[in-house]
Order: sequence, then C-alpha cells, then structure tokens
Amino acid sequence: MNRTCTSCKKEVEDWNEKCGSCGYTLELVPDDQLKARYLRGPALGALLFTQGWALGSRLYFWFLISLLPVVGFVVLFVGLFFGRRLSWKYGGWTDWEEFTERMRRLDLLGVAWVLILGGVYVYTRYL
Repeated sequence: MNRTCTSCKKEVEDWNEKCGSCGYTLELVPDDQLKARYLRGPALGALLFTQGWALGSRLYFWFLISLLPVVGFVVLFVGLFFGRRLSWKYGGWTDWEEFTERMRRLDLLGVAWVLILGGVYVYTRYL
C-alpha cells in the first residue's frame, strides 16, 4: 500500500510523512496518521515469541532465517522494531482490520508464551 507524492509523483510508503525522493511533507489524514503510528510501533509478539510471530505475520523468509542461531537475534530485533511495517507491506493482508487483529493476537500469544515458560520454570524449580 503506497501513496504518490504530490510534488514529484514518486511512490511513498504509507508510514512515511515525507517523500524520500524530494523531501516534500505529505499531508496525512487523521486515519492515516493513526495507521502510520501503529506501523512504526514495536511488535511485542516478535520480542517474546519470534518464530511464532514471524509465521503468524506471514513473514516466512524471516521465520526461516530466525532458525539460524546467531541470525535469530537479528530477526528478533528487526521484528520488534520493523516487523509491523514488513508484515503490512509483504504479508498480503486483505484489509487493515484483519492485519491489526492478527498483530493483537500475536502480541497476546507472545505474552502467554512467556507466562507459560515462567510457570513451567517455577513449577519445576520449586515443586
């Protein structure tokens, strides 16, 4: 989903407020501002459950390279800081609501995963 710069007519990605080609400041309607802010936000699910998040957000290449030991840490940080943008751009989502609902579920799944792991640790350590 891209827009066209009104100054130089080049394509500009949704979350950018300025054209990367000419520097023209684009006018964002309030709905677009909310979407841009959401896309720039961190993906908690990518931090807490990297491989599951990559699969659920339809970033299959990132899932595969996350299985490599050292590269997995890179994928964790890329997913945390740029994951929503990558997923929105390359995930093939049909609409915004489907995308945001999936991101919300993946964030909740990441939190649940950490809580389950913590519970298993406490159970095996102290009981």
